[in-house]
Amino acid sequence: MLSTLLEFIKSAGDYLIQQQKTIKPLLNKDPSICSVVTEADLHVSDMFEQVLAKNFSDLNYMIIDEEKITKYGDDIFNKIEQTEYQFVIDPVDGTIQYANGHHLFGITVGVYKNSKPLIGIIYMPKLNELLYFDGSKAYHVQNPFTDKETKTEVLPLSQPFAPIAFANQYAWNINNNDSFSKLAFFNYFSAVSQCFYTLTGKSRALCMKTCLWDIAGTIPLANYLGIQIFDYNTKKVCDCISPDFFRPNMHMKTFCIICHPDNFEEIKSLVSPKNI
Repeated sequence: MLSTLLEFIKSAGDYLIQQQKTIKPLLNKDPSICSVVTEADLHVSDMFEQVLAKNFSDLNYMIIDEEKITKYGDDIFNKIEQTEYQFVIDPVDGTIQYANGHHLFGITVGVYKNSKPLIGIIYMPKLNELLYFDGSKAYHVQNPFTDKETKTEVLPLSQPFAPIAFANQYAWNINNNDSFSKLAFFNYFSAVSQCFYTLTGKSRALCMKTCLWDIAGTIPLANYLGIQIFDYNTKKVCDCISPDFFRPNMHMKTFCIICHPDNFEEIKSLVSPKNI
């Protein structure tokens, strides 16, 4: 299964890089200037569907795809209960950057079995960065799919002390006036890239209110690497596809902090959601 998904990721990345030279936004999904869809999003979505149909027709599965989520209406959790495998994808995360020629965009795929995380993949094709969990080990691959490829096993993380954290300041208050002496808060408008840096210890935390597809590959990786996806209020850990965490449209119900458990209280003391 993993080898097929990595072949898909490579093909999708190659396609995105080629198309970025001429791509233009098709429409805005909502009034936000950052919420756009391109032909490339839709094409990668179709590619994924075709790959699964060709290679996994013997499995009882469903696809949870940002671009096609509306087909399930409010019945998605019933559908999840009726299928053994759930394949989750964000075809292009960071579409606003992608559509404007920037490099901070990526693809993320998560495979879940009976709603529990099994395989996770994060790929940033223009940055030549790949991070994946194969069900037993995690690997960071630089220059993937090339003759310059270097592959390093990523072990569960000790407490990260990186001086950077991610939080969109339109959605989060920075509470402590002295916070900048402790952490620098950034926002890349790309969940994939921010998850990648947080999962590899290059960021101390990621504060967000997100959707399942944005963290499709992150949940399996985080579970293995010792990084947790915490509910900001309750500290409950999101570790599966469940109505406890997600609405039927697969938007997360509450704000969350993605970090090492030892860093949660520090981060929570520095930030709070504006619209909780």
